[in-house]
Amino acid sequence: MKTRKNLEILLALTALLVLFSGTTISAANICVNQGGTHGCASSIQGAISTASSGDTILIKNGSYFENVVVDRPLTLTGENDHDTIIYPAISNPNPCPGSSLCGGTASNIILVQADSVTISHMTLDGDNPHLTSGVVAGGADVDARNGIIVNFLASPGIFNNLTVDHVTVKNVYLRGIYASSGGTFNFHDNEVDNVQGDVQSICMFNFGGSGIMAHNKASDCNDALSSNWSGGVQFLNNEITHSGSGVHTDNAGGFGSGTSDLIQGNTVRDSQPNGYGIFVFVPYFPVTVDGNKISKVDVGLAAFGGGAAAGVATFSNNEVHGEKKTNSTGVYVTTDDLFGDQLNVTVNFVGNLIKENADGFVVQSQSPATLTLSGTCNGVLNNSNSGMTSLAGSGVSNVTLSSGDFNDNGVGVNNQTGAVVHAENNWWGCKGGPGAHGCDTVQGNVSFTPILAKQSKCAPN
Repeated sequence: MKTRKNLEILLALTALLVLFSGTTISAANICVNQGGTHGCASSIQGAISTASSGDTILIKNGSYFENVVVDRPLTLTGENDHDTIIYPAISNPNPCPGSSLCGGTASNIILVQADSVTISHMTLDGDNPHLTSGVVAGGADVDARNGIIVNFLASPGIFNNLTVDHVTVKNVYLRGIYASSGGTFNFHDNEVDNVQGDVQSICMFNFGGSGIMAHNKASDCNDALSSNWSGGVQFLNNEITHSGSGVHTDNAGGFGSGTSDLIQGNTVRDSQPNGYGIFVFVPYFPVTVDGNKISKVDVGLAAFGGGAAAGVATFSNNEVHGEKKTNSTGVYVTTDDLFGDQLNVTVNFVGNLIKENADGFVVQSQSPATLTLSGTCNGVLNNSNSGMTSLAGSGVSNVTLSSGDFNDNGVGVNNQTGAVVHAENNWWGCKGGPGAHGCDTVQGNVSFTPILAKQSKCAPN
């Protein structure tokens, strides 16, 4: 078991701090009420050091310059979301590559190493105006590597019940809010902005744990909201703008326990160059992607390989509107795991609207893997190159599309493989079907009869 690293804490008090323990203390005092006696704290860290488990620390409006360590179950709450501000006292945004804590040397605004910690109603700004790091990200000279992060180096290694709500985190190098120990968490109603110092920077992240990310806003992130090796994460009704990727889950259920991931009701728009909306990477448990709205990104929905036969990704009732963005793809499915391996991938697409991209669906399978895609009731409209392209590859492709609308695409279905694409019982834009005047066309080995004589009753448009 790795021991806790000592952190140098530089403290500067610029506003009042009050600690509650059962009863309220006079706001005129910077004091602690503990066990019926009064003591005084000169900082947030000082209040934490004298607090008992379960106490609440109220941080009055003002600017605080501290690197805070929470080592017992506490609630830290600011007086006001935007006027209670904590800056890092130490500037060390990038002391090492490839690690979030860098062995304990990184500058973290709040480091959590206890169960049942709640942080709410405050702003964490990683750009201390009195320090100069020389590390610039998004126009800010960032001093903090992480905003809120769980100390997975500390014993016992896993910390549960971390709640972060109504907190703004901005101008940090690597991690905005990070449940890193494999414990449980609830991140809701937060705003995270400008976390893009590194290609691996993530605004809101979970590793190995389970919990909820709901009603958050994230902008200018290299990676906005994501989870790796989760035991069950729900991404609900978040809003993401100007980021390299919106929401994704990687290796879901890979530790063999927990529940399925759910990505539902999120909005992703205006990605950074070559950005993704929502994707699923090598799932071991089923993953559901439902009711999300994605607009003006380079790749709207994507699936990369699968980790187990049970790792089926279902995409339902999503809307991907490319807004005619150059070279955009509505849906991309591949057996490639991006690390040199080809893995079987199984995906279902039900009731999605994919419109005004360069290509609607693009799929590809490489040996020795098999790609299986089942699509029903999808509206595939106004995509300039194709509604569906099955790219040539050395793997096996099983593609079935039915009860959908293919209308006003450059080509309805373009099959470049030797396998048949089954596209029976679809509407092609006119009563005559592919080849008739006014209908979408098909290229390659595509089975399309029988056709629907009118628009699908279940496909969105």
